[in-house]
Amino acid sequence: MTLLERRQVEAGIFLAMYTTLLREMEPLKALDTVARAVAELAEQAGRDFAAQAPDGPNFAHFCSVFELWRGSGSLDIADLNVEGNRVSFSVTRCAYVEAYRHMDLPDELAVLLSCARDEPFAKGYSPNIVMERPETIAEGAPSCPFSFIWRP
Repeated sequence: MTLLERRQVEAGIFLAMYTTLLREMEPLKALDTVARAVAELAEQAGRDFAAQAPDGPNFAHFCSVFELWRGSGSLDIADLNVEGNRVSFSVTRCAYVEAYRHMDLPDELAVLLSCARDEPFAKGYSPNIVMERPETIAEGAPSCPFSFIWRP
């Protein structure tokens, strides 16, 4: 199963969870509950990726994840630039957002599932990483400009 296929299965589960929660609580509280679950999964994925680093979590190993993401075909990544302790790039196509839209997920859930994983993944990998991303494709921007900074 590819990561994209896994995310689609998870999206179906999160949609069912969100729909159930909406019957019992206010929409913002329901969305926050789903957001916390998504963040916990993403943070664990970051810890799991860090555990694969032969010399422990480090900036060079963290940067290798972008090639994995690019190679999977799920993301088109442009302008990948590594300088010192900073990596920046733009995601110009996101198959996750495309899949969630195809599944007719509510916009607020699609944004959460496609975009809210990135920062918790980085934090799970190492507390030394700071992420910046001012806008996303899921929110209507033409690209997702990312920067990750390693602060020792």
